[in-house]
Amino acid sequence: MNDIVHWALKDYDGKLDPDRGLLLWGDIGTGKSTLLRIIRQFCHDIRPPKDGMRYWFRMTNVIDICAEFSDESRDGGYYAIQTYITSSRQAFDELGSETTPTGRWGNFENVMQYVLQRRYDLRDNQFTHATTNLSLKQLSKVYSPRIYDRCKEMFNFVEIRGKTFRKTYTSEDDGKT
Repeated sequence: MNDIVHWALKDYDGKLDPDRGLLLWGDIGTGKSTLLRIIRQFCHDIRPPKDGMRYWFRMTNVIDICAEFSDESRDGGYYAIQTYITSSRQAFDELGSETTPTGRWGNFENVMQYVLQRRYDLRDNQFTHATTNLSLKQLSKVYSPRIYDRCKEMFNFVEIRGKTFRKTYTSEDDGKT
């Protein structure tokens, strides 16, 4: 957590590069998404405004992005996901949980691989964050070694390990034995 605080304060002497986004990865239920929401608020509160704007980023679940891409009832496809490509600050929650490939009108695309590639192409003017339950090796397999290699330039990889904070359901919870 200290490394993340130093990153948020733009401490260039810290372990994390303040010019790259955060990719929080690790075990299921360890609070990666919650932590990223806290980081968003913390950066908004402590970083000085730039050009009159406070630090903020949109956080979107990748399943929703793929649903927008595949929506055949309205303007889906590449047009629907442009906001996630061109937004100056964007966080992707649950990277790797989406269906791949995602289909639309008989065309199929690994949507998040496409989005990550395009954000990499525009990385000098953008900041990208993400959460995932995938290991780094799994990320390389799902999005290709080429995209994974580009992610190394876009992200600080922060491993979050531990037991789930979620309450697990047992038959004792409903009084049944």
